[in-house]
Amino acid sequence: MHKRILLYIIIFLAAVQSLAGQKLWTLEECLLYAEENNINLMRSSVKTGKLESDLKTRKFELLPDLGLQSQGTMNFGRSVDPETNTITFDRNITNYYYLGTGLTIFNGFANLNSISAARYLYLSGLQAAERQRNMLLLNIINAYYSVLMNKGTIRAAESQVEVSRQQLHKTEVMVETGAESRTTLLEIRSQLSNDKLLLSRAETNEGIALEELRLLLQLEPEQQFNIQGDMRPVAVNVSDSIDAGSVYQNSKNLLPRIKSLELQKEARKKELAVKRGVLLPEVKMFAGWRTGYYDAMTEGESPVPFGEQLLNNTNQYIGVSLNIPIFKNWYYRNNIQKARLDLRDSELALRHEKNALYNEINKACFELSSLEDEYLSALDNLKYNKLSFEAVSKKFETGLANATEFAESKRSLFSAEINLLAAELQYQLKEMTIKFYMTGKWAHAIPANK
Repeated sequence: MHKRILLYIIIFLAAVQSLAGQKLWTLEECLLYAEENNINLMRSSVKTGKLESDLKTRKFELLPDLGLQSQGTMNFGRSVDPETNTITFDRNITNYYYLGTGLTIFNGFANLNSISAARYLYLSGLQAAERQRNMLLLNIINAYYSVLMNKGTIRAAESQVEVSRQQLHKTEVMVETGAESRTTLLEIRSQLSNDKLLLSRAETNEGIALEELRLLLQLEPEQQFNIQGDMRPVAVNVSDSIDAGSVYQNSKNLLPRIKSLELQKEARKKELAVKRGVLLPEVKMFAGWRTGYYDAMTEGESPVPFGEQLLNNTNQYIGVSLNIPIFKNWYYRNNIQKARLDLRDSELALRHEKNALYNEINKACFELSSLEDEYLSALDNLKYNKLSFEAVSKKFETGLANATEFAESKRSLFSAEINLLAAELQYQLKEMTIKFYMTGKWAHAIPANK
């Protein structure tokens, strides 16, 4: 028996030590960890690297090409003797070497426009990666505040359980002395059971919220995880409503969601110029050097030495080519039309995103103004519910209020605490969102030491 008790004590102490040593994450730590370890952000970086490689490829296309070629052939039957330029039926061997280069002088500025398009796409990719990062941070912030909400609910529920336990103890004493009926005792026990149920649900919701946050952070399954649950006082600045128009004018020049689409539009313009450039004449310059070796394989005759033939058979050339496109089954025209439609689509996408951004900012500004009033109302509501609960508690102890009135007052107090907590968290979230729209960086929007 003593060994079992000792074992329980050891297990309890180990659990306490584990909890004491568990790291409690701040919001900044969660965001920093996600930025460095999120797989989707890593993949976004890979996509950006591919766009950078495409840009380098387009730049290298301006350089001249250079190729070396060699071929050896044994001929049987009818062939041409390269020494006499006559028909021969003897078996012979030919071997030639070729070195050539070519350079595009003019092709309707297609290469230059391709470089510009690739550059805009690369810059757009950088902004798209930044947008994905901002969306991830926003999801983590929302998940973090969801955990804070559940932790606050747990604290309020624990307070309710403690109040019910104290009242149950007082009621049991009063029942023993005959000052209170057993019916009242049963009602208090029922309230305590209901409070424990609310606490259990709050703890379950907290666990679910923590797992959702863990999933966003992509932590290892065996890694212990919890966050700091302390709430800092909310500083509500009751002032004139924020001008959504000025916030929008500032944010549209800062946010990557707009910059990315603007750069895509510029890329589509350059791609259209590339398609149009194909209709213009193309001028190329080319040059080459070649030589060869021939062996007639005639019995009793020795061929000219290999090295001597290579020196004697050299040939150099240089030239310019002109290619004028006239008709190719409307292929070029259709490509131009398609590029024009792509440009139109990018313009519409940019307009749609700007409208969506303005609506989001306008809604956030309105909600922030409403949450100021809601927070102040919730603060007053909690104050008066506390006073009401204290009064009802005294009446209940003196028999002037029944258990139902006591339970109703306690529920109202619990509801007021939850409403104030929700108003605090919602106000902070909206305030951070507005600051993000104004600065374009979540690091500037998050309160220090949060």
